[in-house]
Amino acid sequence: MTAEQMNAKLFKAKADKIQVYPCNNLRASNLGHPCERYLYLLIKHWDEQKPHDVGLQNILDLGNALEEHTINNIKEAGFEVVTPTVRSWKVDVKGGIITGREDIRIKDENGELLPVEIKGISPFEFDKLNSVDDFLKSKRSYIRGYPAQLFVYMLRFGKEKGYFALTNKLTGETKFIEVPLDYDYGEQMLSKAERIYAALEANEAPDACDDVTLCENCSLAHICGQVRRVPADVDLDEELDDLINRKQELAPMKKEYEEVDAEIKRKVGEREKVITGQYLIERKSFIKKAFTVPESKQYRVTIKRL
Repeated sequence: MTAEQMNAKLFKAKADKIQVYPCNNLRASNLGHPCERYLYLLIKHWDEQKPHDVGLQNILDLGNALEEHTINNIKEAGFEVVTPTVRSWKVDVKGGIITGREDIRIKDENGELLPVEIKGISPFEFDKLNSVDDFLKSKRSYIRGYPAQLFVYMLRFGKEKGYFALTNKLTGETKFIEVPLDYDYGEQMLSKAERIYAALEANEAPDACDDVTLCENCSLAHICGQVRRVPADVDLDEELDDLINRKQELAPMKKEYEEVDAEIKRKVGEREKVITGQYLIERKSFIKKAFTVPESKQYRVTIKRL
């Protein structure tokens, strides 16, 4: 059997697992989604969703494996872990329900069981997420939506706090982030749920949100009617955000480097050799050859914040 044939079997095995599941009510896991029109359509037209691809199925399966790894890390640290025995529970809101199921609960030093939501996170996001505010201010919509999920768990069990257990997808490292119950934020989420159920009752879909990146990958875009399209001559690439942000962070360092380098050259002056406490500095001359650059087309890249 060739490697191509083996890879085809791997692909088919993942493709066979892809399913579109019914969605009859709001879930804690999707309540934080920023587009209320999507949440409306997900309940009303769940059977018209476009199935996700094999790439996403691999990510989902990896998430399941990381969850088990995270639980093992937590147990190794001596925490008592309780895994839910019920398949799901509900929170009543006006017009409907929000269902959910916490990943685990852990027992604190006072014997109190607190809800924990486990997430596998990229190395870059892992370093940036250290408080609930970091989640809410994230540029990535799915990360901004995570606190809503944990809030529903805290509401369901009457807890004043819960935890995220984040695991770095590259290193396997796990860390806890404490999330105190924010009643104002919680009220916003419950009001959002009530708006969606009221829209379902009235059979009037809410307006779509303005985040064009959500529309690009939406499984219900083909029936939405309010898809925010990226102009045809523009490519969408969210991954460049991190590189551009890092470049801007380093810009002041580049300027400082050039200033320090110039000061070092000024201090050395015309001396050929200088010894400091740690370094030997040598000043040598060389001939820079002259040459003519042939005419060519050049490109300048400009970056503007949206």
